[in-house]
Amino acid sequence: MEKETNIILRVSPSDKRIIQDKAKEAGISVSEYARKVLLSGSIIKVDGEEKKTLNGIANNLNQLTRHANSTGIIPAEVSGTLKELIEKIRYAYRKR
Repeated sequence: MEKETNIILRVSPSDKRIIQDKAKEAGISVSEYARKVLLSGSIIKVDGEEKKTLNGIANNLNQLTRHANSTGIIPAEVSGTLKELIEKIRYAYRKR
């Protein structure tokens, strides 16, 4: 199919490098990469209450990470809980 029109997109120099690198890694041109991502990608909209919940989870995860990095210890129950939590989040957002 002949491409007849353009979309102009402004990005920072660092974003441009990242996009170029991803296109190169995929073995396609930047145009083809952008077209595929724009046509088949999706945006997950997070509402106010969900955002608060996710921010709380992120804060707890950061605290656990700092603790694990400072002590070198990740208790088994923490590891299991984190895996379970990650799966619940993935499941919740797959349903959208």
